[in-house]
Amino acid sequence: MKSLIVATGVIACATSAHAAETWTCTHSSALDNRLTITRFEVSPPDLIDAKSHQTYRIEENNDYGIVATSLISKIEEGHKEPTVGAVSIVINKITGAFLWVSAIAGAGQPDAVNQPAHGWCLRIQSPNTPL
Repeated sequence: MKSLIVATGVIACATSAHAAETWTCTHSSALDNRLTITRFEVSPPDLIDAKSHQTYRIEENNDYGIVATSLISKIEEGHKEPTVGAVSIVINKITGAFLWVSAIAGAGQPDAVNQPAHGWCLRIQSPNTPL
């Protein structure tokens, strides 16, 4: 019985050792037109911006692409009016095309925040990640 528990633990550890699917995306920022590199980690049910830790709920993730969204409807710290909107991340897995689209209606948000950011992504393949 003890060996069965140890074997189960070893299998669980080996399974969790697989790296998450990771995408590195290069895009122009709509706010200041600078080239930006963002790394996203697929960690179902979320797509996570590795630097800011912003999470986007994965709506679709298949062989063709990833579509994820983040929603907001609250009064942010330091603001008197609510910020209401959605941000979508779209990655075409076949072509590498990237789109970051915002629809934000909020206190003091510049118009540029609602301009889409276009770019390209590469999947970072870990040796332990299946194709």
